[in-house]
Amino acid sequence: MKNLLIRSSILCTALMFLVLIPVKGQLDAGKDDTISPGVPVTLTAHYGEVGIPVITSDDGVEGPFPIGFSFNFFGTNFTEFYISANGWISFSPNNNSAGRRQPFIIPSAADYDPKNCILGPFQDLNPVIAGSPYIFYLTTGEQPNRKLIVMWCQTPMFGCVSSYVTFQIILNEGSNTIENQIFQKPACPEWQDNEATMGVQNSNGYTGYAVPGRNATSWEAFQEGWKYIPTSVDSFQIVQIPYNLQPLIPGDKILYRWYQDGNVISYEPSVTVAPHETTRFIVVVDLCDGQEYSDTVTVHVISPIPNAFRPGGNPPNNRFRITGVSAEDITDFQLQIFNRWGQIVFSTTDISQSWDGTMKNQDCPEGEYIWAISYRNSHKKKVTNKGTVLLLR
Repeated sequence: MKNLLIRSSILCTALMFLVLIPVKGQLDAGKDDTISPGVPVTLTAHYGEVGIPVITSDDGVEGPFPIGFSFNFFGTNFTEFYISANGWISFSPNNNSAGRRQPFIIPSAADYDPKNCILGPFQDLNPVIAGSPYIFYLTTGEQPNRKLIVMWCQTPMFGCVSSYVTFQIILNEGSNTIENQIFQKPACPEWQDNEATMGVQNSNGYTGYAVPGRNATSWEAFQEGWKYIPTSVDSFQIVQIPYNLQPLIPGDKILYRWYQDGNVISYEPSVTVAPHETTRFIVVVDLCDGQEYSDTVTVHVISPIPNAFRPGGNPPNNRFRITGVSAEDITDFQLQIFNRWGQIVFSTTDISQSWDGTMKNQDCPEGEYIWAISYRNSHKKKVTNKGTVLLLR
C-alpha cells in the first residue's frame, strides 16, 4: 500500500510455450506450403505483439505511460495514462488513490477514490506475488485506427490467490470509445464480499457511469465484452458487445503446442517438419491460464524428385527437374548436377529450368549422377537436399 507513483516502462522479452482447443481467433499458423517428400520446411505461429510489462507495488499506481495517440475522455484530450495494480487506468496521477483497495460506488467525489478513470473492473488484486509481471500494455494498429490495450493477465485476486482475473481495457483512436474484454473474473466471497466496480467517472467524481449490476456489487464474469460510447462531453452509453480479447503477448504467460496426427511435436512458436505425404499440422496457443486459440496449416507433398529419366523419351520423364518447391516462396535457389568424378555437368539458379542430359551441348553418358539443391524458404531459412538420378539412353 505505497503511495508513490512509480514510472515504469520496461520492455518485455517474451518467452513462448503452449496448449489445445479448436477455436480459431487471432492465432495464425501461416500459409500452406508445398514440398517434395522429405524436404524440410519451417512452420511459425503468429499471435499478436509483445506487451510492455508493468511492475507495480501492492495497491500501487504507475505511470505516466504514452497512449500513442490523442484520446478524448469527458471532453478533454489526453496523450498519457496511469495504471493501477487493482484493475483501473486513469488520465490523472490520482496521488491520493494509491493504496485504495475497496470497491466504491460511482460517481464518487471522495478524495481517496480515483478520478478521471476507467474501472475495468476495480477490485483488490495481488499482482506483486511470484509470477509478476501480470500487467501489460501496448499501442497497436495504424493511424487512424490505433488501439491502446491494457491487460491484466492471470492476475491473482487478493484473498483468493489461487483464483485469477484476466481482462483488458481498450481505448480506440478516433471514436474515443472504450472496451472492456473480460476473459474471466471469478468470485472471491472470502474478500470484501466479492465486490467489484466496473465503469467510468470524470475528473471531479461528480459524474460516472457503471455497467448495470456492477457498481460495487458482488458479481463474476466469463468471456464478456462491453463498450462505452461517448454521447456527449459528459455522458456515455454502455452496451454489451461480443467477447473478443485483443491479441497481446503477455510475457511468459503464453504457451504453444504443435500437433501432427494427434501427437505433440513441439512446444515452441516455430517447428521444422519434413513430411513424406500431405500432412495437416495444428498449433494451439494458451494464454493467461485458459484463453485458447488454434489454427491449422497444411504441408502438401507432391511427386517426388525423379530418380531416373531418358532424354528423347516421353514427357515429363525426358528431362530432370525439381518439383514440389513453390517458386514464389523461395529465394537464392541453386541446382547442381555432378558426374561420378565430381565435375559439374549442369547448374542453374532458375527453378523452372531442367536438365536435358547434356553438357556443353554434348550428350552425357548413361549412368548415375548426383544432384544437389539449396534455397531459402518463405521463412528465410536455408534448405538443402541432395540425391542421385539415373540417366538412361
